[in-house]
Amino acid sequence: MTETSGSTRATGTAGLPAYEDDAPGAPDAPGTPDAPDGGAVFGQRLVTRRGHALGVSALVVATAAFSVPLWGEIHDRVVERLDTASEGAVGIGTSIAWCTSLLANVLTLGLLGVLVGALGAVATRHLPLPGTPNTAAEPGDFTRPRRAFTLGWVAFVLAKLTVWTVAGLALGHDVSRAVPTVTHLDAYLPLLPCALLLAARAAGSAWPRAAATAVAVTAVYATALWLLPS
Repeated sequence: MTETSGSTRATGTAGLPAYEDDAPGAPDAPGTPDAPDGGAVFGQRLVTRRGHALGVSALVVATAAFSVPLWGEIHDRVVERLDTASEGAVGIGTSIAWCTSLLANVLTLGLLGVLVGALGAVATRHLPLPGTPNTAAEPGDFTRPRRAFTLGWVAFVLAKLTVWTVAGLALGHDVSRAVPTVTHLDAYLPLLPCALLLAARAAGSAWPRAAATAVAVTAVYATALWLLPS
């Protein structure tokens, strides 16, 4: 019988061997200090490579879905410019213009997601904000907070698209411009700090620092939109 090296085995559930980390009374795993609440645990499970990929996929699919009403507006503009063209030519022109618009919107929202993720990771780790940064477990790891804030941006985009479209349909307004309005300063901006607050909590920040980080990133985002030409 050879000796077991590495960590000590213990008897696990269903007769399976368990290591020290799985045994009763074992310390918390790195990144989950002081046994966080259920919401934080659920958020940390989302901040994985698979969760990040699903979030990015949801952003692309939602952008395409909410861009469908824009087809009619683009078609009308193509007809105005090519009033003597055949219906086939108008359809091809509309398809090219719609796909170009979709690609531009996806790239814009994706780039903003990358920037928000990086800014949120830096803010939650290094900026002098209220609360103590959670760097004891993995002091050099930016992947988890970056993924968390990127998913927070995705949640904001999905929430704003849904609320804006539902409100427009309820009031009888045109909803074809739903995707371009994501980057507009309007009454839906408070959705962003709410999403980023949950993202910071998923990254392991305590409530005071999570709230301060969410407000700081939102302020930078709003200032950048305000300074950019409309």
